[in-house]
Amino acid sequence: MKEKIKRFGWFMTGFLLMMGTHVIAGTITHSAVVTDNYHEVYYKEPYYVEVCGEQNQNNVISSALWGGIFGAVVGDAIDDENGRVPGAVIGALIGAEEGQNQGGTRIVCQTVQRQTSTSHKAYSHSTIRFDYEGTFYEIDFIKR
Repeated sequence: MKEKIKRFGWFMTGFLLMMGTHVIAGTITHSAVVTDNYHEVYYKEPYYVEVCGEQNQNNVISSALWGGIFGAVVGDAIDDENGRVPGAVIGALIGAEEGQNQGGTRIVCQTVQRQTSTSHKAYSHSTIRFDYEGTFYEIDFIKR
């Protein structure tokens, strides 16, 4: 009988030890939260557009230049010594007036590059937050 009581005592000790461990393990809480962090990535993409507008055709400078050259040549042919300068001035004035009279507008188009911006979310890193023995920890890492 003493042997049975001894066995029962060991059985109860083991049972209580097992239950106590289970109760203690149930009160310990370890919680960890993993959060993925993202950031915005902006991409600039070019595109082309045709832009048209009116352009003034007053060509005063070009006409005055050619008129001055022509006047200098004619003035030199008329008077060998001093005919170039007055001929160039008169030719430039006549050419400038002709360039102004030929004015008007015309439509001019050109291709212009512009950019559009698009954004995408991209993975940045992950953060694990946990409590260990009453102290709060936070660690950043990159997933594989």
